Amino acid sequence: MSGLKRAAGVFCLLMLAFFERSAAAEPARELTCQLAGKPIKEIANLSDGNYQTYWTSVGGSEASVRLKAEEEIASVYVQFYDQAVPMEAQVQNEDGTWRTVGTGGGEFLTAYIELDEPAEFVRLRPAEGKGRMFIAEVHAFSQGDTPEWVQRWQPPLNKADLLVLAAHPDDEMLFLGGTIPYYAGERQMDVQVAYLVPTMPYRRLELLDGLWLCGVKNYPELGTMPDKFCGSLKDMYEQKGWNEASVLHFVAGLYRRCRPEVVVTHDVQGEYGHGAHRAAADAAKKAIALAADSNVEHEGMKEMEPWQVKKLYLHLYEEGARRMDWDEPLETFGGKTAVDMAKEAFACHISQQRTHYHVEDFGPYDCTRFGLAFSSVGEDVEMKDFFENIEQ
Repeated sequence: MSGLKRAAGVFCLLMLAFFERSAAAEPARELTCQLAGKPIKEIANLSDGNYQTYWTSVGGSEASVRLKAEEEIASVYVQFYDQAVPMEAQVQNEDGTWRTVGTGGGEFLTAYIELDEPAEFVRLRPAEGKGRMFIAEVHAFSQGDTPEWVQRWQPPLNKADLLVLAAHPDDEMLFLGGTIPYYAGERQMDVQVAYLVPTMPYRRLELLDGLWLCGVKNYPELGTMPDKFCGSLKDMYEQKGWNEASVLHFVAGLYRRCRPEVVVTHDVQGEYGHGAHRAAADAAKKAIALAADSNVEHEGMKEMEPWQVKKLYLHLYEEGARRMDWDEPLETFGGKTAVDMAKEAFACHISQQRTHYHVEDFGPYDCTRFGLAFSSVGEDVEMKDFFENIEQ
């Protein structure tokens, strides 16, 4: 009889664990909230789904936004328009004072804050009430698993398998095609993405959406080069903020910071002739020797250990030319191909959809065509994988 009781007890415990796991697996629902804050005329910008509109706190004691829902808010997701700040989520005490029940943010343009005490009325403000907030969107969620589209970024990698270097946000999809969804998403490799031009704040939020969709989990590195067009490399390097040494040291610094095995970047002719694309390719080649040189005296690099990149691939490069197979169905993305995902990621760049650019695996900007511009591990033979000859 005692054996039956023990068996029944074990069964009950197993069932309890099952139901607890089932309950925990229930996805969180996005809640509709009433929003309040000053200036009042801007508060609607926090829920209009438009990254080009934003709310700016007036500072001081009024530097807060209040969310009220018809059920308890368990977590909050903030997308900063610019100047991310550390934040705290607070709930109100019976005497009207506030207590902090969650903190987060400050490093990246997105912040996810889980509340220790879910509540129907929540206040968001800068940590300790100091600083101003520039917020594009705010989302509130019920209890449950975080939706997959909510970005919870990790810091940039200090040891990457692959560095994808682009001149501007959206170039990483337009010209490098399936590189990111295939290696970051399908193969789950450590992929760091970097840009020479940080461009407008709302475009940074668009690029974060595209990268997250394709499986990137480490925050991108952003350069400081101004957004200018020149039709030649020489003219590009003569522009303010674009001198050759600055671009070269930025890229060499990337190599030392994230220590990639492989680098993939633009066409030496700049695809359609863009000088910034040309500069990315030029600096990517020259920075290999600079990053590996232990005698470099540049202030921004000498504190970092030298690093030897093993391989560099350039878009449309003629030497060691190959076509990458971005048409294979990918299990991670439910059978969609790497090109499919690159197209979906480019669609995240909403502000760029009025242009004539498209992700194409054919024609003059074919995103499947690459060449091997440098290798310290021998020439490719099979030409199907950027990591051929590299142990993983």
